[in-house]
Amino acid sequence: MDKRSLWIGIGTGMIIGAVLLQLATVGQNALSDSSLETDPAATAANLTKEELELAAKSMDLKLVSTEDELYTEAEWVQKKKQESSEMQGETVAAPEKAEDTSDPEAPTEPQQPASSGNESPNNVSEPTAAEPSSPKTPQKATVTFRVRSGNSLAIVAGNLEKAGIVDDAQAFIKAGKAERINTKIQVGTYALEKGESFESIIAKITQEPSS
Repeated sequence: MDKRSLWIGIGTGMIIGAVLLQLATVGQNALSDSSLETDPAATAANLTKEELELAAKSMDLKLVSTEDELYTEAEWVQKKKQESSEMQGETVAAPEKAEDTSDPEAPTEPQQPASSGNESPNNVSEPTAAEPSSPKTPQKATVTFRVRSGNSLAIVAGNLEKAGIVDDAQAFIKAGKAERINTKIQVGTYALEKGESFESIIAKITQEPSS
């Protein structure tokens, strides 16, 4: 046997050994995985309700019973649309017919007030009206008026107007000239009243005063 045949035999043996070793490793892993796997249904059956709810909460899930009705997302949206389209509330009833008021009842006669036996409707005393009292004539204010020596009719008329005895000095001058009292006016002090007539004033100032 030459060297070439020897090397070929050694290489072939090594390849076969490697393949057998790989197959053995794969089989061993398969056996270990199968021994670690457990039945989920059996595990869930051994858990209590509280443990199941806690496990579902940790995975952001919700635990439901077999009686609950489950919907897909599309079915849930369709269900909500159908509920919102249904009429809500009760049907409004028609109002009751109002009572007929075409023939109202006649009002009852008012009760007459009871009157005492001593009074009669014809024996009513009328109130007596009091006679209005006549207004009192207001007293005129008396003014002490003095005629000085040398006073002319115009000066006397102006002083009379200033004292409030006459309202118009020019009218008094006109009345005095008509009576020609320019030279008849007497010097002295006179008691004259406000609003006194021109004739009364002329008669007083053309006579000597009593005091």
